[in-house]
Amino acid sequence: MHIIRLLLSIDHQKKKTYGLNLPFFIYLHFVTSKEFETVLPEGLQEKCLTAKKHFYQENKFFSEEYMVDYKRSPYIRFLTGPDVHKFFAKLLSLNYQPHRHLLRENAGSFTEFFADLDLFWADKYRKKGDGIDEQTLRDVLFCQACLQTHYQRIFDKKNLRDKLDDFAKSELIAREEEIAVLRQEMADLKRHLKRKEHHCKTLQQQLDQAQEEKIVLVPGDPHHMLGLASDEKGRVEKRAKALLKALHPDKSGTSETAYLFDLIVKSRDLALKD
Repeated sequence: MHIIRLLLSIDHQKKKTYGLNLPFFIYLHFVTSKEFETVLPEGLQEKCLTAKKHFYQENKFFSEEYMVDYKRSPYIRFLTGPDVHKFFAKLLSLNYQPHRHLLRENAGSFTEFFADLDLFWADKYRKKGDGIDEQTLRDVLFCQACLQTHYQRIFDKKNLRDKLDDFAKSELIAREEEIAVLRQEMADLKRHLKRKEHHCKTLQQQLDQAQEEKIVLVPGDPHHMLGLASDEKGRVEKRAKALLKALHPDKSGTSETAYLFDLIVKSRDLALKD
């Protein structure tokens, strides 16, 4: 018997998991049910209904070699694929706590609990459930309860608006409009910040380029930078003092002379060191 294994996250803090096994034909029953199609996320739901439509058009449902035909079908490949499989496991994990007792109680027989279900497979394949063991049947009942609970929750949420009076509906519409406005403002703010970020990046690049263009390398002969001959070491201090006084930003009245001021300081120190 082909088995589909589902790994559930039952305690995120302790990272505890629980694995359950479903026979292939039981798994198909759940993922092709009206309830499961209703609770599927929008993107997966569209893919599912499209693949299902082609599946029935190709008339593969009543094939004698159903397992082979099903596995070749895009519809079944989708249902047994990673996206649907992960969503089903997540659904069971979310509803684990209220229904975990079913994993320990007496499950009865397959015929007793599933005789009235509108099963995906034809009646001639119903006998495949006769050999189901007790633990697998518990897993099946647990899945059935979780799916029904989740479906009811989604159904109630979708139909909540119809149960409200006119005042509550108007209040709800007003809140939804406020939320829509806030979301739009958030989106506009993100776009604005993105533009500002791009502008700041451009300015930083321009600043870096300007600083690179201002760089002046100290010549090999620091005396030349001070306007002295190489044998005029005795005039270095006096000459540097005069230049520094003239080039100091406080004296010159502009910060543009700051890099020249530093250059004279370096030239003076190098000249005296030599």
